[in-house]
Amino acid sequence: MAMKNLSFLAVLSLLALTLPLAIASDPSPLQDFCVGVNTPSDGVFVNGKFCKDPKLVTVDDFFMAGLQNARPVANVVGSNVTAVNVNNLPGLNTLGISLVRIDYGVNGQNPPHTHPRATEILYVGHGKLLVGFVTSNGDGNRLFTKTLNEGDVFVFPEGLICYELTYY
Repeated sequence: MAMKNLSFLAVLSLLALTLPLAIASDPSPLQDFCVGVNTPSDGVFVNGKFCKDPKLVTVDDFFMAGLQNARPVANVVGSNVTAVNVNNLPGLNTLGISLVRIDYGVNGQNPPHTHPRATEILYVGHGKLLVGFVTSNGDGNRLFTKTLNEGDVFVFPEGLICYELTYY
């Protein structure tokens, strides 16, 4: 009987020691930021870019102007995606976030797509959109859809197939 209690206690102790190691999440950053640059002379390679020396970082590394300007729509899908990512806003490197502005034409769409490691938040600045996403197999591939008007916000969960269509 004492041996069973001792074995149980040993297993319980082992689980208590290893459980914190099994909790999955992205690691905490080792520094406040890692402004992305393309030249290796500037530092450590992180997330596909080299980190700019933190002493050389300026406020402009975290700023981008011009997203308020509509872009022309002249393609078969009827939309123009303007991406804001580490390539045009270097301060986004390693922060796990990006942003897009999508301009839609009449009957335009943003074809079905996924964001494997990120949740998408959509804000409607002008017009009306039909949006939705499809859940995974474990949930029966259910379709969630909603008509959005100016000022509305919609969240697309991480990794699911999502779409946006203009609605006139």
